[in-house]
Amino acid sequence: MGELVSVIVPAYQEEKRIERCLQSIVASSYCNLELIVVNDGSTDNTEGVIKDFKKKNESKSISINVVTTSNGGAARARNQGLHLAKGDYIGFADADDIIHPQMIEKLVTSMRKGNDLSICGSLFCNEHGKPKVRQNKIHGQRKQCPRQALATVMWEQTQMSLCTMLFRRKIIFDMGERPALLCPEDVVAFEDFIFICEYISRCNGFMEILPFYGYFYCKHNGSSTSKEHNIKELCYALQSILDIGERIDDAGFTAHKIQYAFLIMEFWYKEALKRNRGDFNSNCENWKIYMREIERYATVYMKAPNVTLYKKMAMWIVRNYPEVGRLLAKTAGRLVF
Repeated sequence: MGELVSVIVPAYQEEKRIERCLQSIVASSYCNLELIVVNDGSTDNTEGVIKDFKKKNESKSISINVVTTSNGGAARARNQGLHLAKGDYIGFADADDIIHPQMIEKLVTSMRKGNDLSICGSLFCNEHGKPKVRQNKIHGQRKQCPRQALATVMWEQTQMSLCTMLFRRKIIFDMGERPALLCPEDVVAFEDFIFICEYISRCNGFMEILPFYGYFYCKHNGSSTSKEHNIKELCYALQSILDIGERIDDAGFTAHKIQYAFLIMEFWYKEALKRNRGDFNSNCENWKIYMREIERYATVYMKAPNVTLYKKMAMWIVRNYPEVGRLLAKTAGRLVF
């Protein structure tokens, strides 16, 4: 039957979409699955939909474990699932999304080659699951962990999600079969990214990115990708990525610093795009924090050979002529980042 794969699905107020997600998982071409659905304190009929689905779909090859907990957010719900997971490999899915029937099978095949982490591509869709015309390109590649893989994840592939990946149990769990690696619950952004980077930092094998689009993000009002956060919250979350990068014993490893500078720049442009001059200017606290954090790794960013010229020009403008940078944000910001 093959290795057991645990798929953890946190669900909050998803009575309209959770069945579609779960159906896409049980329809997988890979059958030896443990589905762990964590109802994160929903007040609608999410729990009822999940339990009804369990009655209709549980089988010898697919077990469905339903857990209800008080509302604590996706990270805590995922951690609840990790404590229950029995699989040799562990994956995640969000309750409002769907997966390709062959996604899990292809990721398992990759893990059987000896990889410590396998990743597929994702498609951005509307709320009905129809892919948008323009999508991020994904190229197949295999990288040594931790240095090469972290450099790829931190810079070349900045849009990373737990839901496109398959993890090896023995790297997440300690010798006592307790999760030694959990999703951070004290940050409001980049929870996935922190977990992924910390996981890779513990690996000595390979990470493989498959040229296959297996995960479908179905964005709608209220989805996590629509939430906004302030600069202090973002800096706090990104500090965890910086700490992981600093643990790489190599003075030439700068991917974490380059990405930090890039993301701060990206958020500055987004802030300038949506705010008027009276709300976001050199006298505002947020503006001052942005400028301070941009300078933190500006030199590394400007010297990096893998940063494109137009991105370096954007940083140079913001550092030296921020009002011109504001105009650029209003006119071409969506194209720069």
